[in-house]
Amino acid sequence: MAGFYPDKLADRVAWHANFSAQAAATGVARGLTAGQVTQIAADAIEVSNIVNYLEAVDAFSQAVTEYKNIMLEGDPGASLPPVPTVPATISVALGALPGIEARTRQFAGILRAAVGYTPEIGELYGIVAPAGGGLATPSLQVFALTASQVRVAISKGGYDVVAIDGRINGGAWTFLGIAQTAEYLDARAPVVAGQPELREYRAQGMTDNNRVGDNSAVAGVWTLP
Repeated sequence: MAGFYPDKLADRVAWHANFSAQAAATGVARGLTAGQVTQIAADAIEVSNIVNYLEAVDAFSQAVTEYKNIMLEGDPGASLPPVPTVPATISVALGALPGIEARTRQFAGILRAAVGYTPEIGELYGIVAPAGGGLATPSLQVFALTASQVRVAISKGGYDVVAIDGRINGGAWTFLGIAQTAEYLDARAPVVAGQPELREYRAQGMTDNNRVGDNSAVAGVWTLP
């Protein structure tokens, strides 16, 4: 994290949503113009649109790869896999403009320079860098791919490594493995071939090969056989 602004795209969606909400509530009173508050809202929507579209494109790319593997190198007796669905065209937010990060840093500077600014206000807006780059609870997003596979997008909360647990149809939690990147692919076979199932996931930070901190919120999705 360069200062207060998140490095990871997945983290920027929630950050901009909070920044926009705070600006809508008190931004004008804290030195922003009404136009700047409106632009902050447009920027938050555009960040969400872009991140969600990138995730959809990535999921589509993986689905195409899986389709290729089944069709070209798969079992001749297997069922014909569904053709991957091309993501819809990206939505552009009303009032969207280039340079969101640079503009956001300018807005943060205005807020910090306003009369009455305090560190507590900075924390509300998210424009104060975490002390010592502190660690946070990881968070997950999950996406169903073809052939019962699930892509798990991970915000690691500052940890280098996180542990991933999973459960199926509300059963017991099972340790699936560790993730050193922002993504984990669950390629387990379904419990019942050809049937959808509810797969849920949680993550926990790891330090010196030990699990530490809180588990993430549970994220779940129904598989696509």
